[in-house]
Amino acid sequence: QMAKSNAFKLAELIRVFQYNTVSDEIETDKKTKDKNKKSGDTTKTATTEFNLDTFAHASFRAARYIVAMSEGSDFHSTEIMLIHDGSSVTLTSYGTLKSSSALATFDADISGGNLQLKCTPASSSSTTIKFDRIVIDA
Repeated sequence: QMAKSNAFKLAELIRVFQYNTVSDEIETDKKTKDKNKKSGDTTKTATTEFNLDTFAHASFRAARYIVAMSEGSDFHSTEIMLIHDGSSVTLTSYGTLKSSSALATFDADISGGNLQLKCTPASSSSTTIKFDRIVIDA
């Protein structure tokens, strides 16, 4: 793969960002990334608990997740807020919407240097789980 010049990188930035003079905002159709935001997705075919996400607990004090799940024609969405004190995690789910029954349950703990958001699918049928996360610095 050919190395990209700084001029090329700058041209790409100019191409994907627009300045809206009416709203005084910078806009883009592209996904943006920073150290406090993350998106992820996975598909599971078992009812085994797994780590949906992990982050260094020394770096971040709190997190908010928006989680969307699907299994066939069933859908489930929820928001999760959590905070920790370095050894234990307090978690709450709210704003939950389901087309039928819950497709998964959630828990969290601290293991070593990481906080782990754990997910347990309710079915062994193929369940897709997607999330967006925002963390707050410690």
